[in-house]
Amino acid sequence: MSDDNDKRWYTRVPAISVALVAFLVTLTTLVNNVREIGGLKDKKPAATVAAPATPAPEVKPAEPKAPTRYSVVLTLEKIEVVNDGTSGSTSWTFDVSAGGQDLFELPARDYNDAEDSRIATPRTSDPSMGRVTLVPGQEMLVKIGGRSGGLISKLSASGTATLVAERALAPVKVVAADPRDGEFIFHFATAATPQ
Repeated sequence: MSDDNDKRWYTRVPAISVALVAFLVTLTTLVNNVREIGGLKDKKPAATVAAPATPAPEVKPAEPKAPTRYSVVLTLEKIEVVNDGTSGSTSWTFDVSAGGQDLFELPARDYNDAEDSRIATPRTSDPSMGRVTLVPGQEMLVKIGGRSGGLISKLSASGTATLVAERALAPVKVVAADPRDGEFIFHFATAATPQ
């Protein structure tokens, strides 16, 4: 057997043929790459007659929908003691309601109208928050009733204010029939959330 038969077939192909095959592979790859980029990709002929553009109907932005109701949270911030009803401190209990619904009751506590202790804030253990539902423009009556069960005399005081979802609740003055028997001013924070 000769040495020429032992060599692989590609060693017998003339160098020009190999160069030609390499050139064709390179050319085919280049054409495919250009086509993928978009140079020779299938292009559709442009329409010769363009349809006249009709103006799109004017779309008005949607108006914000007014809430159908509000959830209002009332939170007692402080009570100003104008007159506690006696010469010393006096124990009072207060009930807070709105729209005929009981919101919370402040348990018995001593209140004092002395200058250094006339501002009382709710204790952490006291309920001091309530939630009501209002429709826009609705007015709701907030009532506060207070009672003092002293040994000698029983005192009572009451006050009202009007709650509207769109504004904060004004301070509520809670007064006994005779202001010397008890006068308090309740301050609430209000937070209205549209539903």
